[in-house]
Amino acid sequence: MAIRKKLLSALLIACLISTALSAEQGWQMLEWDEEMPEWVMKYEVVIEQRTDENSPWEEIRRLITEDNTPQIKIDPLLPPGFYRYTVITYNLLDVPDVSSDPFEFTIYEAHVPSVRGVEVTINHTSTIYLDEVNDGILDIRGRNLLELQQDPSDMSYTNYYLMNQRRRNDSVIPEILEYSDNNRSLKVRFDVNELDAGNYNFVAVDASGLSSALEKNNQLVIKFRKAVDFDVSAGVTYPIMVFGDRLKKYLNTDAILPTGIKGMDFPLPSATVKLTLMPVKRRFGYFGIGATASYSRLYTKADGYEFDGNYITGHALFVYQLPIRIKVKNSDKPHHIATIELHGGPGLAMFNDTRFHFSRGIKSEPPINSLDISALAGISGQIYFTNRLYMEFGADFIIPFIEQLISGYIQPNLSIGWQF
Repeated sequence: MAIRKKLLSALLIACLISTALSAEQGWQMLEWDEEMPEWVMKYEVVIEQRTDENSPWEEIRRLITEDNTPQIKIDPLLPPGFYRYTVITYNLLDVPDVSSDPFEFTIYEAHVPSVRGVEVTINHTSTIYLDEVNDGILDIRGRNLLELQQDPSDMSYTNYYLMNQRRRNDSVIPEILEYSDNNRSLKVRFDVNELDAGNYNFVAVDASGLSSALEKNNQLVIKFRKAVDFDVSAGVTYPIMVFGDRLKKYLNTDAILPTGIKGMDFPLPSATVKLTLMPVKRRFGYFGIGATASYSRLYTKADGYEFDGNYITGHALFVYQLPIRIKVKNSDKPHHIATIELHGGPGLAMFNDTRFHFSRGIKSEPPINSLDISALAGISGQIYFTNRLYMEFGADFIIPFIEQLISGYIQPNLSIGWQF
């Protein structure tokens, strides 16, 4: 029936409380909090009303408490409208003493709203899929679904919003497209770009502050149809040394890591493989974990010796992906054409079975084996030929922390992948 408000005067605080049991029944009570002086015998409450914000106030009722209890029940009930009241104290001689400042309040019509159904018009479910085309239009069913407030004099109206179940302060206001004549349904539209994955409730709140219950039948689920992506790719790379003069001298190389085998006059590409698992999907991108590994067969020839062996790296990855989709004509599913990815993480770098070979069959013994901590940071792009098959290209910057041989190199790569 009314909203609760408070007034701070020189002497007391007064407030109006009203709770509606239905649109027709309820109770109203005035209460005011005061550091109660002993000399107050009773209170008088003067209630005034006006028809709009510009009209004069007219006294409509005077109420007197039976004792010095700072509250009084309003009976009969005040109808919806604009009001103000003043509290007057009476001393022990039953003489008016102190008056509070006037306090304005509004009583609205109470209509308990309910939302009993939420349906996405494009797929006739209660789910919006972010990886599909959606116009954001919902059909809402319920009771007491009134129109929005048209002007300040409206005493009966309903507001609507979509509330995130996890972050209840995070709400989205819809555009109202259509009302029904019996106040039992309406059609609304949301900007899908403002919505992210999660569970929501469609909430209706009437003018008096009464709200629809948060129930399963007014829940809207926003998600990706494919909840988790698992990508597997494999390809080739050519490691290019950026810094590390000692290691360059050790491997007898200038820029490209000396990959190859004996008798080969050109570098042999290294092999690389990557796995990614993307379980967290949001409108602004996907988040997940992964792992990547590379293998290089080393060979170089210098004056007086040859050097060969294996170089292996492996890294754990933290991965962020931003999918790029385009709308396909006459289809409700946009085509996933590409993905931009950032990744990085710690790992290990290992020289395995590396040896120096000298003339007359002499070779270094034992072979050189090392295992060192390394770090990787990279960027890549994926171009999709189908919904599953893609080509990936990118570059990783890797620093193996080899004692006294710290170096850094870029590892451009080209791979073919499949998304499960």
